Amino acid sequence: MMNRCISSGDPMPSSVQKSTNSRFPEFFREPLEGAQARLASFEQGAEKVFEGMVLKGKESGKDWAKLVQRLSRPEWKMEELRARMSKLREQSVEHAQVLRGRAESFRTDALERLQRAQYKAVELLGVASREQVEGLARRLDKLSRQMNKVNRTPPPRA
Repeated sequence: MMNRCISSGDPMPSSVQKSTNSRFPEFFREPLEGAQARLASFEQGAEKVFEGMVLKGKESGKDWAKLVQRLSRPEWKMEELRARMSKLREQSVEHAQVLRGRAESFRTDALERLQRAQYKAVELLGVASREQVEGLARRLDKLSRQMNKVNRTPPPRA
């Protein structure tokens, strides 16, 4: 029988053992010892997990340190920086052209849809379209010119 403190792993103080022995009847002793053993194994598992987390934290700290060191290296050369900047500029110009093309196609599609919607609205309302009104205006102008010609016949000569 091994009585240990859960947090420190040390054997239980004798005063606690005496009080445990005198207070608990024999049928409680086995479940209590089983619970203490389970708690001790749980504590060991938790310590292992905690140690693993600490190691992972240290490793990620090292990774961050390497990354920061790589990014802040003093031997950056102007040629390297210029090359990187020109490459980024070229990529951004290409990307901008792609986006411009997509925006233009979206614009044309939207205008076509709007025009179709206008035509449908005119048809549903039974109102003449702009082209029809302009055609009527041209026809009326033509007819009025013809009428003016007919009305302008030269006066009879005496």
